[in-house]
Amino acid sequence: MNRGMNMLIGERLRKIRDSLGLTQTQMAAGIINRSFYSRVEKNKNAISTRDLMKILYHHEVSMVQFCQELGETKPQIVNYQEEIVQAYLKEDIVTLKKIYKKRNFVDIRIKSFILLLISKLEEKIDEVKSIIHKDPNYSYLQECNWSEENLWFTYFVMDLYNMDELQNLVNTLVNKYQNRLSDRQTAHLVARVLIKYLDFCVKKHQMNKEMNDAIKLLKFLPNEVEFGIYRILAVYYEEVLNKNYQNVNLIVDTLQDNGLNYKSGG
Repeated sequence: MNRGMNMLIGERLRKIRDSLGLTQTQMAAGIINRSFYSRVEKNKNAISTRDLMKILYHHEVSMVQFCQELGETKPQIVNYQEEIVQAYLKEDIVTLKKIYKKRNFVDIRIKSFILLLISKLEEKIDEVKSIIHKDPNYSYLQECNWSEENLWFTYFVMDLYNMDELQNLVNTLVNKYQNRLSDRQTAHLVARVLIKYLDFCVKKHQMNKEMNDAIKLLKFLPNEVEFGIYRILAVYYEEVLNKNYQNVNLIVDTLQDNGLNYKSGG
């Protein structure tokens, strides 16, 4: 950890300790001695990542909570993504506007992106399309520059593109990620984009080769519980594509029995 980050960590530990009403001895929790911990808070000693995690875990403080004031770290990125997603799904324009006003983001696209979501919720579709097609902040969609952030943006704006553009998107994702979805967060983001694409195709009654490619890529996801829903939906869309409607209904019933009310626009 560099000195600048250590200063932030010391300050953040002190703030959390004060909020918990603990002494330095109680905060250190026997993981490190009080004298050493005191020097950490004063930015005179560097605490190891392992000891920091042990202290946070002991006091039931999440890493996301701890990192919220440490700058634009990856846990914070996940945190603000979730904050924005939840507000958007709840159609909570007021909260989105509060996030826009109060939060500072290293990635300058975030603020324009929040405005874009607000415009979508206000049904200003032409305005949104104009933002997407003219704003250079979204040029990655044409340049195929796929980072985690860009995949996240794409999930929300892909419904503003025509089918040809979406087919090119799927082709790009398949070529880039087939047999290479080892990073868990990236795998989740790619899967969500592909599922949304499959649903668009069914809703528009436009069955195409890219649907098969998307389904194949979804089947390459890690065979683990957290990716199970994506793999089930891959089978669902495969049955839709093959017009095996009896199996489609069985899958829908299975999902509903497990509390997942899912049915595409077909």
